[in-house]
Amino acid sequence: MMLPRLLLLAFVVSVPPRASAAGGGEGFCSAEPSASSECSGRPPPPPLYWKVTNPTLAPAHLQDLPGFTRSVYKRDHALITPESHVFSPLPDWVNTLGAYLISPAIGAHFTMYLAKMHDGSKSALPPKGVERLIFVLQGSILLSLESGNTHSLLVDSYAYLPANMKHTVVSDELTTLVIFERRYATIEDYHPDPIIGSTDKQPLLETPGEVFELRKLLPTCLHYDFNIHIMDFQPGEYLNVKEVHYNQHGLLLLEGQGIYRLGDSWYPVQSGDTIWMAPFVPQWYAALGKTKTRYLLYKDVNRDPLI
Repeated sequence: MMLPRLLLLAFVVSVPPRASAAGGGEGFCSAEPSASSECSGRPPPPPLYWKVTNPTLAPAHLQDLPGFTRSVYKRDHALITPESHVFSPLPDWVNTLGAYLISPAIGAHFTMYLAKMHDGSKSALPPKGVERLIFVLQGSILLSLESGNTHSLLVDSYAYLPANMKHTVVSDELTTLVIFERRYATIEDYHPDPIIGSTDKQPLLETPGEVFELRKLLPTCLHYDFNIHIMDFQPGEYLNVKEVHYNQHGLLLLEGQGIYRLGDSWYPVQSGDTIWMAPFVPQWYAALGKTKTRYLLYKDVNRDPLI
């Protein structure tokens, strides 16, 4: 499915020009162009999610304008863009800086924050009764559980830690995590287990009436009161349903660019942008540009809205 021509004319999202091919008149290469970056003269591709941790802070013609930001905060939604991030030491963490992107102060019932770790960094536990999900955007971590098990998590890996489960996260390199935390909504006789996984190991799920690809990082059973979706769109694809629902969302755009409708506003978005969506705000997305869009989406599930 492709965007209607009116939408394509109405919104122009700039795509950075491709870097010119490396020139040079010395020697030649008989290998296929894709066989070796060194042989072809092209630089190697950047690491996965590189644009999230090395974002374009603003369009080229505005990046030097004092006071410029694309960030927006409204009653039922917010767009938080990288030039607005404010990092400070995370309480009780060692050698770690954090930037809270979504919190109850904005109207959410969860927190979403970035944690930047370095050599010798170590995590702290969340408050009592609070569950945590960690997703690795850059670098790597060593996760140790109270059971004595340890897990090495690389980029695109994640860990869900139930409330009150003791654990530690350490890193010996530059590492960026996105972390979700919320107070666990208990249901009698249901107790979640820790989950360690990676995006590429999760199956693609059916999306009736839609074209995007969907993976869910957590089980869909009642033990879990939220889930994290990984959603992929090819350029020109868009949501069929113009969603309005009781669930809250926290979104991090991992790859690509496009247009997000929130309420009556339309926002150009790109890798590194964060969105908070309150219950019942109209929402819709279309992928633009020349590369696929991937975003990570928090969604509260499996609980009666009256509770």
